[in-house]
Amino acid sequence: MMDWERFYDRANYDRCAYIGGERMADLVERFFEREGTPEEFASVGCGPGVVPFLLAERHPDIEVFGFDISETVVRDNAEKATEEKLDNLHFAVDSLPDLDTDRRFDVVYSVATLYFVEEPRRAIESLYSHVSEGGHLILNYPNEESRKTFDREFEGRKRESFELVLSGANVISEEVVREVTGVDTRNYWKLVDAEAEGFVDAATPCVVVEK
Repeated sequence: MMDWERFYDRANYDRCAYIGGERMADLVERFFEREGTPEEFASVGCGPGVVPFLLAERHPDIEVFGFDISETVVRDNAEKATEEKLDNLHFAVDSLPDLDTDRRFDVVYSVATLYFVEEPRRAIESLYSHVSEGGHLILNYPNEESRKTFDREFEGRKRESFELVLSGANVISEEVVREVTGVDTRNYWKLVDAEAEGFVDAATPCVVVEK
C-alpha cells in the first residue's frame, strides 16, 4: 500500500495536479458552463488540492470540499485555505473505498485516485452515493491501457506506487462504471473539449455519470 503520510512529508511534495496540471480546473469550469454551476463541489483524493483551491478562489459562491487519506496534506491544505481567506474551501480526512462523510454534493470529482484504491467497485459505489439527485460524478480510473502504459514506462519507486494497476488488481472498464452506477456514462474529456488540447490518452479514461 502507498504510504501517503510519507509521500506528503511537509518538506517533500509539490502542489501539483498529477493529471493535466492547473488546466484541470479550467476543464472543470468548462464542465460547469455546459452542465450548470453547482452549489457544492467535492474532490475525493484531492491531494494538495490544486483544483479545489483554484475553484474556490474563482467561485466564492460555491462550497468546495477536499477529502484525502493523508492527515498531513489535509492539515497543510486547511492552513493554506485559512491563509488565503478562502472561507468557502473545506478539507477533511476521508478515504475510499468507503467514505465516512454523510454529505452529498452536486459534483463529486475523483481524478488520479482510483489508481491507488484496492476495491474500485466499492469505491465507485461510495462515490456515486454521495452525489445529490440531479448531480454528477466525474471519475477517472485505471483501465487495461493504463496497465500496459505504466508497465512500459514506469520504473523503480513509481512502479511500486502503481502496484495495484500493474498487477491488474484495480483495473476496470467503462462498462464496470455503468454496471456499478446503473447509469450510462459520458466521456468527460470529450464533453469539456480536452481531447482537442491533446493532453489526454487512452491510459487516463475519465467519465461523467449523472444521478
